[in-house]
Amino acid sequence: MKALALALCALATPALAEAPDTAQLQVQGRLVVPPCSPKFPSTQEIKLGEVNLNRLSQGNVPVTEVTLGFDCRPGSQLSVSLAAGLGSADSQTLLTDRAGLGLRVLGEEGLVSWVLNQPRLFQAGDGPVTLSVRVKPVVVGALPEPGAFSATLLMQVLYL
Repeated sequence: MKALALALCALATPALAEAPDTAQLQVQGRLVVPPCSPKFPSTQEIKLGEVNLNRLSQGNVPVTEVTLGFDCRPGSQLSVSLAAGLGSADSQTLLTDRAGLGLRVLGEEGLVSWVLNQPRLFQAGDGPVTLSVRVKPVVVGALPEPGAFSATLLMQVLYL
């Protein structure tokens, strides 16, 4: 009798349990053509060449300029932000893989400089949007030892 009661309880337990709450979400969207398209590859290698340690210690290293272009519909806007892949020494200097060496990120000559992780807004006119990123090797802490170096600069572009 006791076994029969236990068997009945076991059979009745699932029926007494409440059904879990469920929900159905409908996800919809629309694919659109972005208002701008970059005129450069998604991954680029920028050669800075040889950097003279004496000039580096004096802060007298040439700037390397990279020009980036976008074909945009007139009136379009894009927001561009730069981030340091290996970390940063300050708001304008990304770290390299060589201790003591950073790359200062500068804007166009005479215009607003880039600030890492801060977006800059660009407005498209009738022609392409062209922006300039200039980099300059700088000492971060002690003068670095001679040798190869690399750094990663990440760019995020939002089309508005």
